[in-house]
Amino acid sequence: MKPLKLEFRGLNSYREPQTVDFEQLGRGGLFGIFGPTGSGKSSVLDAVTLALYGKVDRAENNAGGIINLKEKFAEVSFVFELGGVRYSVQRVYERVKGDPKARARKARGL
Repeated sequence: MKPLKLEFRGLNSYREPQTVDFEQLGRGGLFGIFGPTGSGKSSVLDAVTLALYGKVDRAENNAGGIINLKEKFAEVSFVFELGGVRYSVQRVYERVKGDPKARARKARGL
């Protein structure tokens, strides 16, 4: 699988919309995700995992624990290539008051 583009918001410390353009990053060859402890590196990987599998095992309640505490929703969109074919997946999770689990409000693959 070759990641192409990742967009997300409302995940962990990322409240505002974020975009990671893997095509642009990969133009120069190898790239890395660097930063101090707690800067959100793992959250980028969590966003990919959430998009692909609909849950993040390391998060409390699989998806509920990944939604930013000040947000009601978390959204993720991921475009990748596999076997020469491009795929896109989008997911939206909603926190419901009184329920520790996030509810999938929308999941769509293209």
